[in-house]
Amino acid sequence: MRVLNYWNLKGEIERGEVRNNYLLVGENDFIKESIITLLNNTLINRKTRAFDKTIFYGDELPDDAYQRMCSPPVSSKRHLVVVYRIDKIQSGIEQIKKVIESSPSFLCIVLTADKKDRRKKSKSLEWFINNTNVLRCRTFSSDEINRWVREIVTKKGLSISTDAINLLGEFVGSDMYTLHSEVEKLLAFNTEGKIERKHVELVVGEERILSIYELQNAIRNKDIQKGLKALENLLIWGEKPTNLLFRLSRWLSSSISGRTYKNSLGINDATKAINILTETELSIKRGEVEDRFAIEELIYRLVNRE
Repeated sequence: MRVLNYWNLKGEIERGEVRNNYLLVGENDFIKESIITLLNNTLINRKTRAFDKTIFYGDELPDDAYQRMCSPPVSSKRHLVVVYRIDKIQSGIEQIKKVIESSPSFLCIVLTADKKDRRKKSKSLEWFINNTNVLRCRTFSSDEINRWVREIVTKKGLSISTDAINLLGEFVGSDMYTLHSEVEKLLAFNTEGKIERKHVELVVGEERILSIYELQNAIRNKDIQKGLKALENLLIWGEKPTNLLFRLSRWLSSSISGRTYKNSLGINDATKAINILTETELSIKRGEVEDRFAIEELIYRLVNRE
């Protein structure tokens, strides 16, 4: 097993240093797709993409999968093969193993899998983990998200203030698809060369900002009616419950760490609230409760905390 670092891997591919195989495993689907897109842009000739890129989905691979994967490219640098969700494939997995073992120099094969469940042992997944270049696509930390946002903006010839990144994270959460969409909007509307806090407030929308502050304020003041109304507005805006969990966690953590956020709680109060939030996160991850119901119940519990 060769475990890769996301930032190093990204740099390798951008320099044209492409390995024969990759296993992208974990819950961060955005990172998986970004690596696949980067490989596609690096290796594939658009004119012959239909011949030089092969994708497999589903529970079963076709009988001729090995032959299709091992066909040389027509005019691209490599034949790029992508096999999604190998942990779910029921038939044909031996064909992929055969490709990995033979490792043709003209081939780059990318495998994806969900986060490994330690309660369920998969011999096939273990084999791939031990015989491929593995990138563990976990949820990014706040620091990694900040670095990722800054890289996107810098590549467009602009800059972004730390305050703007923090506010964007507070409003949007850790969902990278949503973050990427909001960053693209900021880049499209900015003509001043640097993205500041005011730009985030303008693009994200005043009503959305107010709803977030209202939710925080309702929790602080233990006002259930205002809390549920603010939550309803945020969900109407398309906010995902998991994003809201991230924002609430960040807001509550600020009270403990000493950072000053609007409507911050006291240290003892915030500690109790974080314990409640952590229980909700675990329930969602274990599949014990539907995420929207979980976030509604969380607001009830946070408002009614002792």
